[in-house]
Amino acid sequence: MKHFTILCLGVALSGAAYAAEPEPTNIEPLVSTFAEDTGDDIRIESAEYLRTYSQEVAAAACFLYNDIDAEFSRELMHEARAGFDLRLDALLNGNEALGIIGAEHRKKTIAELEKIATFWSDMAAAVDVLMESPHDTDAVNVIKSKNLELFEMTDILVAHIEGEYANPAVMTEADVILLEIVGRTEMMSQKIAKDSCKIFTGNDDPAIKERLHQSIGIYEASLDALLNGMPALGVPKAPTHEIETMLHKVQDDWHKLTPILATLLAGEKIDEATEVYMFEHMVEEAHKLEELSHAYATFSHHDKIN
Repeated sequence: MKHFTILCLGVALSGAAYAAEPEPTNIEPLVSTFAEDTGDDIRIESAEYLRTYSQEVAAAACFLYNDIDAEFSRELMHEARAGFDLRLDALLNGNEALGIIGAEHRKKTIAELEKIATFWSDMAAAVDVLMESPHDTDAVNVIKSKNLELFEMTDILVAHIEGEYANPAVMTEADVILLEIVGRTEMMSQKIAKDSCKIFTGNDDPAIKERLHQSIGIYEASLDALLNGMPALGVPKAPTHEIETMLHKVQDDWHKLTPILATLLAGEKIDEATEVYMFEHMVEEAHKLEELSHAYATFSHHDKIN
């Protein structure tokens, strides 16, 4: 049932139609007073981090290679490179400092994580080269050719982790869906930055513009769902004043960027200063969404206690 709801949510947020109405979603918590919290929400959040990092590295690589906001781009690549290693290791072996108690024990998930680790190793090596030699064409081509496949692998991982660790004694189905929306929106911010960089630096492939257009639509629909809810799919509106305020800040900043993105989609030129402004603000959006994810996780824990 949970996978069906999340699948329908993804379809709805992308603006596509689906034939059948979703089953009624029961989002009432099944609370166990003595449930042990082993960091299930942090596992889900860590898998979502991997998905975001796959696009954050690629966005930073595009800007660094093209000498746009080079120092900021290099710092972002370093952060994403280290973050990917940290979260991947935590999912495999546990990390009490992060709040993940115990190593992964499901053979299927271990195999999936090890497959991602192997695939990531080539891309990570290219990231290291590019940080030292920003104009290394071979390194940037490795990142360009592998980032979407890495995204797909981590996206599948997120779905599996959500299915395995959504303990109803600790988090409701609605909690899982909300964490998924926030995590996917954070990833979209970097996908938007990556594709806008490609367009700005001369890539006129219509597929890139179409992908950017779709990403913008999903991003905006996701923010709207988080603020106002999507009852048919079990998505509640912002549950606290604090979360609502955070969402409004993300949305207000986003509205400052939409004219720039509209200009790019229209095939018109923007100057480098404007592209730098957009890039740094998309990274800022991602950081705010990261804080929002923590706020939702905190709320879900507080909600079970009270």
